[in-house]
Amino acid sequence: MEPLEQAQPVTVLLIDDNPEDRKFWSAALRNPPFGFFVLEAYGGESGLKLCESQHVDCVVLDLEMPESGLFTLLRLIPDPTRRHVAVVVLTKLAQPALLRLMKNLGAYECLLKEYCSAEKLANTIGQAMASAKSKRAI
Repeated sequence: MEPLEQAQPVTVLLIDDNPEDRKFWSAALRNPPFGFFVLEAYGGESGLKLCESQHVDCVVLDLEMPESGLFTLLRLIPDPTRRHVAVVVLTKLAQPALLRLMKNLGAYECLLKEYCSAEKLANTIGQAMASAKSKRAI
């Protein structure tokens, strides 16, 4: 039995410059049956600051932003204070080479917004967190 691990909700940091998308995905993840605690950032820089000041279990990152999601990922992953942070890319950019690059740079998975459901995103967040936890154990 793992005491207190399941008592606190999972904290997800949603980084997306589109306010409508942020509102939609944030509400979907907060509401039952998922019940995530969701922090929101409108861009890479504000997301990185939140990640530094708050406990974050998983980052859900858009790529298509004025502050590039690619550069945000590049700054997020190598930071030793966030070693093996779980990152899920959620984007409208359907460019296979770019999505492969994001996974090679450390994102657990890349999902396309138009084909993604709240259930798929929530399941992917759980898988990404389990993968990050196993990497921390190494």
